Amino acid sequence: MASFAADTSDANLTAAIKASDHHAFKALYYRYFEALFRFLWRQINNEELAKDLVQEVFSRVWKNRAHLDPAQPIKSYLYRIGHNLVIDHRRQTRHSVDSLEAHPEIEPAYHAEEPFELTDKIEAAISSLPEPVRLVFTMNRFEGVKYAEIAKILNISVKTVEARMSKALASLREKLAPFLAGLLLLWRIAHFVKMSGIGVEKL
Repeated sequence: MASFAADTSDANLTAAIKASDHHAFKALYYRYFEALFRFLWRQINNEELAKDLVQEVFSRVWKNRAHLDPAQPIKSYLYRIGHNLVIDHRRQTRHSVDSLEAHPEIEPAYHAEEPFELTDKIEAAISSLPEPVRLVFTMNRFEGVKYAEIAKILNISVKTVEARMSKALASLREKLAPFLAGLLLLWRIAHFVKMSGIGVEKL
């Protein structure tokens, strides 16, 4: 089995994985490991657990490779498995009052050392969003996932995705208005996301 070029399409990789091609599976793993890790880490704020869940995601992909459909976006499939694993993890840990992950929405994803820096304020504002709203916002703005894909991954309607994004942006404008106003504020939010290394759509 030959190795795969970096520009090999997801559909071709998926078809090869379905045919039990280990090289294709390895290529898919390296293509999506970092993005999937960030996606999971932002939900659970636990680096080691996020890494473990990424491994479980790919383990399930390989185990169920015979059922893969190359015509369907593999990225959405990976994110959907990951999101479901997070839900399962939270259900399990809710039974333990001592678990730090029992209420992950309480834990900030970032602890600002310089609270008066605007970037710290932006990060704190994002972290303070209600979990469903924050999840949609980070998936779209940090991971570049389209609304339709988010809807499929989270099993919600596109209208719900749009509503949550509107709520997120409105909340960020309100929380950050004392520091910057109008278009300058939106530019700084976009700049903050861009500096994280992820391309974003127009705010």
